[in-house]
Amino acid sequence: MFAELDVTSPEFIRHPYPSYARARRASPLCRIQPNQFLGVSRYHDVVRVLHDSKRFSNSGYTASRPAQRQDLDIMPPMLVELDPPRHGKVRALIVRALSPRTVAEFEPRLRKITDELMASLHGESEFELLSALAIPLPMIVIAELLGVGSERRDDFRRWADDFAGAQAIGAALETEKLQRSTQEFYHYFGERMEERRREPRGDLLSQLVHAEVDGERLSAEELLSVVTALLIGGNETTTSLVANTIVTLTDHPEQLAEVQENLALIPALVEEALRFEPPAHCIFRQATTDVELEGAVIPRGTVVLPLLASANRDESQFPDPDRFDIHRDTKGHLAFGLDIHFCLGAALARMEGRVMLEALLSRTKNLKRAERDVAWTPSFFIRAPQKLVLRAQVD
Repeated sequence: MFAELDVTSPEFIRHPYPSYARARRASPLCRIQPNQFLGVSRYHDVVRVLHDSKRFSNSGYTASRPAQRQDLDIMPPMLVELDPPRHGKVRALIVRALSPRTVAEFEPRLRKITDELMASLHGESEFELLSALAIPLPMIVIAELLGVGSERRDDFRRWADDFAGAQAIGAALETEKLQRSTQEFYHYFGERMEERRREPRGDLLSQLVHAEVDGERLSAEELLSVVTALLIGGNETTTSLVANTIVTLTDHPEQLAEVQENLALIPALVEEALRFEPPAHCIFRQATTDVELEGAVIPRGTVVLPLLASANRDESQFPDPDRFDIHRDTKGHLAFGLDIHFCLGAALARMEGRVMLEALLSRTKNLKRAERDVAWTPSFFIRAPQKLVLRAQVD
């Protein structure tokens, strides 16, 4: 008998980790309600699924749609739906365009944007973190990397919100709104890609349009899938990372003080926050054949959800996993996935998180939350506060 997780319940949304712990203790698989997907909650089982792309296909994203969102086909194609061998070629092109060098070269610009946003908070005693910093900064970064003009940033953010919101289990789908955003997205980036083919610029979109592996370039559909991934992942992940880190730090004031005294601890802080309160709680897979997992059989065609957030709290991998500790050895956490599907934007997200946290923690004193309780977004996939009002003296 499998444990059951109702991922739409208020209790789960408020604090999912006790439910994950019960699921890990009960059985190797759990039933995800209300969609009847099978969740994999234990660390080593999650790792096994992520490593086995032959038996656990990325088609799980597509297969989940009839039960979850029948109208999601109106969205742009998603890179995460690809399997090898095509996945490997597309990924190689993106890795070449979004290289560590590209990411590192953007850091001075990132710091300038951060300084400008922080300057607007100077002298404030209370501010809302998401609207002031955690949302606009990654949005501006991704928009600039893709060559999106400043006059379209509001549209860019709206598209990201609409596409990400459509993925949430239990959330109402506004089909007309999603369709309108998709059409606008196709039109805008279709024109931009044609421009970059004729006249390349120094932006990421130009690199993607002209990148080649074995003489092959990305198709228009594949380019749109990459841009969609950057649009959603490049905004939501970093916003959630920073907001979740601040929520956790304000719950642990002694570690907040320690980091503010020694900013060199921020990279370790980021990794522990990714383990402890990760932005992405699960990903989709589909069994391509009957698979046995610790005595439980997963039938062919089943949509399987490796529960990354549960694996990151598995006591078999991380001792005393519910204790937040910036000095912990976090090696092996799964916040960015694993293997051939490891998040391509991980380096950018880490850099953005590090720079934002350095600016925020170095320029504030007596940092606290204005409200004790956090209103978490109802999405099962992306965990983040809906808003986060902070009180502090901003220098």
